[in-house]
Amino acid sequence: MGKTTSSSGGKQGLGWMEWLRGWLYVIYEMLFQRISASHLQNPLPLPPLHDLTCIITGSTSGIGLQIARQLAEAGAHVVMAVRNSKAANDLIQKWQSEWSGKGLPLNIEVMELDLLSLDSVARFCEAWNGAISTFALLHFFFSLLYLEPQKFSKDGYEEHMQVNHLAPALLSILLLPSLIRGSPSRIVNVNSVVSSVTILYMHYIGFVDTEDMNVVSGKRKYTSLVGYSSSKLAQVHSKVWHI
Repeated sequence: MGKTTSSSGGKQGLGWMEWLRGWLYVIYEMLFQRISASHLQNPLPLPPLHDLTCIITGSTSGIGLQIARQLAEAGAHVVMAVRNSKAANDLIQKWQSEWSGKGLPLNIEVMELDLLSLDSVARFCEAWNGAISTFALLHFFFSLLYLEPQKFSKDGYEEHMQVNHLAPALLSILLLPSLIRGSPSRIVNVNSVVSSVTILYMHYIGFVDTEDMNVVSGKRKYTSLVGYSSSKLAQVHSKVWHI
């Protein structure tokens, strides 16, 4: 089948046919997902969410930005957990201005959170839990992809792995007291189609080596794709938590 095995007897690699099949799957998803969803209203209308509190990372750009705004317009209390507080506050002013006259003011606040710093994650959770706050939804939208040489956080972890998996996992664990108080609650990780290839095709592009999370042992050559897909695959393993 064109498979090869490393000399250490570790992870198996795939032949070129399986590799090609995996990337064709990615292209298919990217090209046709818009077509398959073209009949849906965009954005989809949400029911009233006045009793829902949501913490959303990555909420100053991309999908996270759109979800934060839509949840707020549906009445939810939205906490934008971001590194750039100024950008988040500027967005809130813009949204409030555009929402004026359509209903009650949007219930949004900003809390500083830098996923490149585990100390920042701990401070965020300490502040939230210390206020005896509860919430029902924790959304992870922020995703890091460098097209640059390998980088490490001040905590000593490869930055893709820390931002895309380790820091969100720590945040989830440290916020469990508040999640439990707000039960029923859930944690939602939004992932990438790239990790779909890693799941369907034997984790070839991404591979979570718990003994080499930083990809420094020399067993694998580091590329930005390896760092990104491995971190997103690690995120997939955590799945969705219902509390």
